[in-house]
Amino acid sequence: MRNLKVWDKSCHFLTVPSHHHSKRYGSSSILLGFGFILGASIFLLTATIFVFPLVMDSMFWIPNWHTSSNTSDTTSSISAVPTELLENSTGTVQTETNLLESSFTNSSADFREFIDRDDNLIANISHRECDIFEGEWVKVNGRKPYYPPGSCPYLKKQPFACYQNGRPDDQFLGWQWQWQSQETNAGCDNIPNPGLFNPIDFLNRLRDKKLVFVGDSLNRNMFMSMLCMLWNAIPDKSRIVKLHREIEFKIRGDYSRRYKDYNCSVVFVWSPYLVYEANPRSRRSKNILHLGPHTLRLDLIDELAASVYRDADIVVFDSWHWWNVDKTNHGENIFQEGDYLHPKLDTNEAYKKALTTWRKWIDNNVDSTRSQIVFRGYSVSHYVGGKWNTGGKCDRETEPIMSNKTYMERSPLQVKILEDVLREMKSPVLYLNVSKLTYYRADAHPSVYAKNYTVQERTVALDHQDCSHWCLPGVPDTWNELLYVSLLKAGKGSFGRQ
Repeated sequence: MRNLKVWDKSCHFLTVPSHHHSKRYGSSSILLGFGFILGASIFLLTATIFVFPLVMDSMFWIPNWHTSSNTSDTTSSISAVPTELLENSTGTVQTETNLLESSFTNSSADFREFIDRDDNLIANISHRECDIFEGEWVKVNGRKPYYPPGSCPYLKKQPFACYQNGRPDDQFLGWQWQWQSQETNAGCDNIPNPGLFNPIDFLNRLRDKKLVFVGDSLNRNMFMSMLCMLWNAIPDKSRIVKLHREIEFKIRGDYSRRYKDYNCSVVFVWSPYLVYEANPRSRRSKNILHLGPHTLRLDLIDELAASVYRDADIVVFDSWHWWNVDKTNHGENIFQEGDYLHPKLDTNEAYKKALTTWRKWIDNNVDSTRSQIVFRGYSVSHYVGGKWNTGGKCDRETEPIMSNKTYMERSPLQVKILEDVLREMKSPVLYLNVSKLTYYRADAHPSVYAKNYTVQERTVALDHQDCSHWCLPGVPDTWNELLYVSLLKAGKGSFGRQ
């Protein structure tokens, strides 16, 4: 596709038509010509002084990564990163794409048709006029979840199955994330409303493709949510099949479902650190006798997980909640690079090294023209009175934290590490910045309903609550709404067609 020539168009305004003068007006012509040249020079100088900065401002947009939409809330500055599409290391966006997008604001179908001619163009489009991760939770009377509580078969015996596990209240299901409610998001009027996730449309766009969720149990939370949202929309449930253990791991992952009518699959693969973990103390190896020390190779990707997502069409990553001192032996004798085992290394420094290894591997091994890379950001926990392993609680929370309460970034250093690494990627990446929307939902965790306890067991469980994962139906359904909208906005491949 031919790029618009901004300077060519500007020069048309400065072009002077030629004039033919007779000899009898020779001297006058000379004076007239001299005056014309002088006048043109003054015009050019004036245009350069006043027009050039405006042209340059429109040609190149340097993201203001540290500008909060709420000027009174200095603590939320990092969260104001333009989250739908993080540009590459240059951080620039060409003006022609912004002009082209705005010219189609009255016809989204025309814009999508235009974009479909050249999928690569979408990577340069800035959606700064609509930040779908900036908004508030709004109570919606009569709001129905995408699948009735207790209906989804995939949640059986899962910690996310709050209804099956005896949670008596359901008012937490009546809240909807709305980004149009923010004055700064006036441009969101042309984006599909929240609560309008179309599972059949999603499956049609996923036809002949593979969607993979990679990471820890919070990404499994999101994966289970997606399975339930799609399951409820398909009339013939027998057309949804489980890929058996005999099928090669790189196809089936740890969990998977295949949708026969659409020839597509949705897969989850466990990889909480994204890098190689030797002798892991994790679910995948819980019955394996550990014969060596537990170490994390900060310089090597988790190849087993990579075998699953290397050829995926859409990959949703996360890696956060296992990067804490409790799960990394306080950074002592666990982090390794090459043959060197660090006797002590700060966990945040190790996190940065691991993400950098992942970034380089993705840039060098994944075809970004075919695969869409997505990274879901930090999901906020709500432990009160202690950490997850020291008696923290959230069982008394029954309503969201009110949106007029100032948003406070819980882990600004770790968020900055993640966002800095994503900005350095050569491959376009969609960043699902869910930190703010999860911050306000202290009411939506399993708490003491992570298992189907007896009355006596639940009393004991008061000191062992789950204030990290999310009930289903619940908040991860919103994550999948935002994933759907983000893919449509990015417009790559089948998600760029109406």
